[in-house]
Amino acid sequence: MGKGEGENQTSITEFILLGFGNVPELQVLLLLLPVIYVVTVAGNILIIVLVASDQHLHTPMYFFLGNLSCLETCYISTILPRLLASLLTGNRTISLSCNDTNLVILVSFILCSIEVLSTFILTVTSYISIITTILRIPSTTGRKKAFSTCSSHLMVVTIFFGTLIIVYMLPDVAVLRDLNKALSVFYTVLTPLANPLIYSLRNREVKEAMRKVIQTMRHSQKFRWIDR
Repeated sequence: MGKGEGENQTSITEFILLGFGNVPELQVLLLLLPVIYVVTVAGNILIIVLVASDQHLHTPMYFFLGNLSCLETCYISTILPRLLASLLTGNRTISLSCNDTNLVILVSFILCSIEVLSTFILTVTSYISIITTILRIPSTTGRKKAFSTCSSHLMVVTIFFGTLIIVYMLPDVAVLRDLNKALSVFYTVLTPLANPLIYSLRNREVKEAMRKVIQTMRHSQKFRWIDR
């Protein structure tokens, strides 16, 4: 506390940021996040191992999926432990660290709108092209199979972009503030969890590679048991 020109002045050097402390219902997520983290890392590492070990998966598509799994593993390993430790929200940080937040919020909204909407439009355009191609498939069975795969992908895209738009592009009002905390967890945690389940583990080639790995492990354990 310092005094100058007849007025009291307080110099703030630190402040406490709150996560889910004021939303007891959302604290259940704290129990689920470690489980989700373990499952996500295990699933993505499994994809990396399968793509690297099976020669039938040495194709551009599975090379891309292997890289995606590697990125998701690094992404969630970087963010989720910090999220568990803090569960912070950005708007409270801005309001506490800036006197006038209007300009900061405006710039943040413009940048988020450009980045989110541009990638969203590109993604929607790609899926329109995919759906148009699927409709041209003469076989009914082939169309159903393609739509089944496409619908799973669309679910991940909807979760990711839907939560991004709600969190970063809608006005910061008290009604949405607690909802934004939960949605931030959704697009941060659920997307890396869904990627190996939807993009890789449902593929016939990946299932076959997994079956070979399991058989190899069983034979190896059997030979070790015989040697003993």
